[in-house]
Amino acid sequence: MSFRQFPATDANGESYVIIEFKQEPQDPAAADDATARYELADGRHLVREGRQFRTAGGELTLVT
Repeated sequence: MSFRQFPATDANGESYVIIEFKQEPQDPAAADDATARYELADGRHLVREGRQFRTAGGELTLVT
């Protein structure tokens, strides 16, 4: 598993850090099959929609 962090902002301009976790595929030839999950530093899960990320309940939307 690998991860990376990147910045995002909400509608009010407040800054957040999104953490992307990637599960590496078992077969190196299937590199495009790596699955990713996104979270905030406080553990809230995010759903990705292009350059937007939102919490499951929709109370927070972030843009990268």
